[in-house]
Amino acid sequence: MAARGAERSAPETIAGVTITHPDKLLWARDGIAKRDLAAYQAWIAPVMLRYAAGRPLTLRPFPRGLDQPGFYLKDKPKGAPPWLQTYTETAESTGEPIDFIVAADARTLVWLAQFNAPEVHTWLSTVDRPDLPDWAVMDLDPGDDTPWDWVARSALAVRETLAAEGLESFAKLSGSSGVHVMVPLEPIHPYDSVRRFMERVAERLEAWHGDVVTTQYHTRERGRRVLFDYAQNAHGKNTVCAYSVRASPGAPVSAPIGWEELHDPLMRSTRFTLGTMRERLEAVGDLLEPALKLRQRLPER
Repeated sequence: MAARGAERSAPETIAGVTITHPDKLLWARDGIAKRDLAAYQAWIAPVMLRYAAGRPLTLRPFPRGLDQPGFYLKDKPKGAPPWLQTYTETAESTGEPIDFIVAADARTLVWLAQFNAPEVHTWLSTVDRPDLPDWAVMDLDPGDDTPWDWVARSALAVRETLAAEGLESFAKLSGSSGVHVMVPLEPIHPYDSVRRFMERVAERLEAWHGDVVTTQYHTRERGRRVLFDYAQNAHGKNTVCAYSVRASPGAPVSAPIGWEELHDPLMRSTRFTLGTMRERLEAVGDLLEPALKLRQRLPER
């Protein structure tokens, strides 16, 4: 980890990418520098690219570090290296083209660190089938004072409901506050069909467990209940990628977990971090990898 305030260090090369000001502190309170993020991206790339490769990215740069506000960016920024792969779509709101950066290789992920953008947000579909997602997601978003046990119970209820429909699912910590229930799909269903299916799952569980879960987005109406957010199942929407670092204190990681781990007394969405992921991966391997062999179809209605 870099010394506090050391931002005038000489450039370094990591995975073929020039990292300027490698000692610049991104997580100042944690002593985590740009170099640390770039090194993590280079190390985790072979695993993360299983879930990011070929997908458009939404960037979230923090030019002055995480102590200052960041912003979201879809368009390839000026001055970005020409070797970055892009995918172009026309924005419905403006009619202007958007050149999305595509996750292609380790260099792409390391360049995100160079751009002070720690989070890797990807589409649920790839550029070769942009309208046909190969993942569905249910984002479980708890309130500030929601007990973790409610999150665990809610995630397991989603799993059981999906299993009753013949679908296998996988759990991933968001790295922020909740859990993502991930469903691998054969890319044959349009986004609207996937969204409607996940909406039905959410509404069914709300009817059964309305004291714990909700589909209400307004905080005042939610209370302590866990929000079932199915809206990310839409063209152009993005979800934080497995193994991505989050722009939060401690540099937590969106880490896959086993279903049984949800009831671990120490489990929280921020349990695993940039500094502990190597030990975690060596201990349990990639718990999401079995999903890559599944290409499931939604039940017919």
